[in-house]
Amino acid sequence: MSFIVVMARLYPKEGTEENIIPLAESLVEETLKEEGNIDYTFLKSVKDSTFIFLEEWKSVEALSKHLASPHFKLFSKESADYVEDMEIKVLSAEELNLYE
Repeated sequence: MSFIVVMARLYPKEGTEENIIPLAESLVEETLKEEGNIDYTFLKSVKDSTFIFLEEWKSVEALSKHLASPHFKLFSKESADYVEDMEIKVLSAEELNLYE
């Protein structure tokens, strides 16, 4: 089975980390309800103040719908003042089942 993986790193402006957390938690809650979403995880680095979204989608179409969703647009708008920089990687993945 193939699927889409997104790894998004958010680098918050200094002192704004706590502002991003509730916005991200709300985004995760709504995104997990989306058709075509396999998993959507929000993490904080143990090394620094970087936040990471790790996403799995059934298709590019499902990811595209997510990017156009009201809750994603709201997160993007509300978090814009707190984010210094972002890195986003979108990958096509194939499940290998090596441990069966």
